[in-house]
Amino acid sequence: MKVIFIVPSYNIEKNFLKLTNSILSQKNANWSCIIIDDISKDKTSQCASLAMKKDSRFFSIKNVEKKYALRNIVESARLFQEREDVIIAVIDGDDQLCNDETVSLILDSYEKGDDVVWTAHRWDINDLNISKSIPSNIDPYSWPWCSSHLRTFKSSLLKDIPDSNFKNTSGEWFKRGYDQALMLPILKKSKSRKYIDKICYQYNINSVSMPERSWEEMDQISTINLVRARGFINE
Repeated sequence: MKVIFIVPSYNIEKNFLKLTNSILSQKNANWSCIIIDDISKDKTSQCASLAMKKDSRFFSIKNVEKKYALRNIVESARLFQEREDVIIAVIDGDDQLCNDETVSLILDSYEKGDDVVWTAHRWDINDLNISKSIPSNIDPYSWPWCSSHLRTFKSSLLKDIPDSNFKNTSGEWFKRGYDQALMLPILKKSKSRKYIDKICYQYNINSVSMPERSWEEMDQISTINLVRARGFINE
């Protein structure tokens, strides 16, 4: 099995080295990383190009249209959906890993038969962790959100999830609240999910790429309410 890190990115130049160094520090080298530049206005694209020159496991996509995180993640992950041996792991461009055993911990869990795995994390401002386990017999749509970071899943799960689960009532891809919009249908389709109670991810809440946080949070709440109210969409 192999971990494919997907990094949706917008104006992450200031955090770029912390992000890539946290991936490069992994003791288990069985990974690749796709950095998606979503029309950044800083030097994100140049940073990604340098990373590719330094290590062939890095790949870069530079968008010509704004897609936002959810669409970037799903479209990239679908490239691997026919493979049972690929694990998708999502890292927001503003964040980073904080445990050099992360890849090993993830792969060990999947080799035991899990198909969705997430880990404990910490916030940069207070070390808060909101992730925890979900009972196996619980519908994730009706359970409090607790599979926040690090989010990983078998790419093959996407074969059974229509894109309508990732879009609003107008058929547009969700722009905010993508964590629950992405993970709730994936958790719904999973047969064995696992929470790893070891801190592997740092969530930098003081992000430099979200200057209008109040508006972003309103849009996020709207997305979450819609996703949870309608549940899984089969078509």
